[in-house]
Amino acid sequence: MYAFRIKQLAAAVAVVACTALPLPRDAAAQTPVKAHYTVSGGLLGAANYTHFRVDNGSANYNWKWGWAAGLWLGIPLGNVVSLEPQLQYSVWGYEPEDPSGTSLLGQGDAFVHYLSLPLLLKFHLGKGVAILLGPQFDWTLSVDDELEVWEKDDVTSTSIAATAGLEFAPRGRVSFYARYIRGFTNMDATDNTATTSEFLNEGFQGGLKLMLWGKHVPADSDGDGILDTADACLTVVGLERYKGCPIPDTDKDNLNDEVDKCPQQAGTQKYEGCPVPDTDKDGLNDEADRCPNEPGTTQFNGCPPPDTDGDGIKDPDDRCPTEPGTAQYNGCPPPDQDKDGILDSDDRCPTVAGIREQQGCPAIPAFTASAVTFASGRSALTAAGRRELDKVVTYLNENSQVKVMLTGHTDNSGSDQANQKLSEARAEAAKQYLVSKGIDASRITASGQGESQPAEDNGTAAGKAANRRVEVKVQ
Repeated sequence: MYAFRIKQLAAAVAVVACTALPLPRDAAAQTPVKAHYTVSGGLLGAANYTHFRVDNGSANYNWKWGWAAGLWLGIPLGNVVSLEPQLQYSVWGYEPEDPSGTSLLGQGDAFVHYLSLPLLLKFHLGKGVAILLGPQFDWTLSVDDELEVWEKDDVTSTSIAATAGLEFAPRGRVSFYARYIRGFTNMDATDNTATTSEFLNEGFQGGLKLMLWGKHVPADSDGDGILDTADACLTVVGLERYKGCPIPDTDKDNLNDEVDKCPQQAGTQKYEGCPVPDTDKDGLNDEADRCPNEPGTTQFNGCPPPDTDGDGIKDPDDRCPTEPGTAQYNGCPPPDQDKDGILDSDDRCPTVAGIREQQGCPAIPAFTASAVTFASGRSALTAAGRRELDKVVTYLNENSQVKVMLTGHTDNSGSDQANQKLSEARAEAAKQYLVSKGIDASRITASGQGESQPAEDNGTAAGKAANRRVEVKVQ
């Protein structure tokens, strides 16, 4: 009989469990999870302390111990409230104070075996304690009467009661509870019409519960698989290695640090998180630099300043960028104001076209050095020589900025030493003539070259005459 009752109990719990368990969720789904408790269940064992509470009668019952065992199922309705149906095999004891009276089950000690179904609402006051409230339904299974007077049919087959109590450590693996049970059904099913009394169940139950399954599921507010207790970024999906936060983007360039080769510098995806490079280090990145391998300037789009005329002076510093010039003249060619082909720096007469032999000054008109003649061995000017030097006087007067050098020469007659002195004397004679004509002596330099620079062949009389001369050159 007991085996049959246990099978009934197990079947009833299985039905309740199958209807209460939620469908499994896709384990790979990344959805937010609120902190909650799963369906739980397990075994219970308890002691009953019971009696009949008699209304409208004089019979009294002593309190008597019994026991209960069964299964329980916890169905969370939130984090505070849960529903807990229990299925118990419960034994209640009854002992009348006056066995000779008209008590129900009153000839001696008796026990009634029930299949009990408390339906408890549990209000959790934190982790430590919960309040238990709810109805209890009892189905009479059998009666044990030591005098074998009473039978199952003498006790009402189905009854209802209310129960209330406390449970300690209600979500622990092992918990303890105590509850009061107050019946509302008259348990007297006899045909005794002589009594108007009602026999109502009343008792206390205290027991232990063992949780076999069920757990608390911590919150994962962002659904990233990292519990809120360990998640530093509760509202953003992240990774465990970053304490629940996303991979950081330190430089805020929209590339996370794990793919960013320059995590401390804002860059672009094209350059794997690094800034656009500046290969030549000229301050212009390669994409804006027309000469990325040569340092340049912004003015020339990253290229070096050009040197259009190839004179070694860059165009920005070259006043004449299309004409080769010199640094002295800021990139321009040296000036030649009189366009005589002789640069002003070498031109004694930079504003008057001249000849190279006169260092840029004009040639002395119709002047012939060989016409400044001297008698052989003499330094005195001839009349022809004076006429020729008059041309020099005119030239010097017309070119006041010009200085001249008079150089005397001889033929090869006589010794070298004598000819040197003679050539010097002839140059000095020419100088004195020019001074006598009003030319400042400071503008005239006189020197002699002896016979070392013949103009003609000294082998002829005409050649010797031509070599006895004074040449005039601009200084």
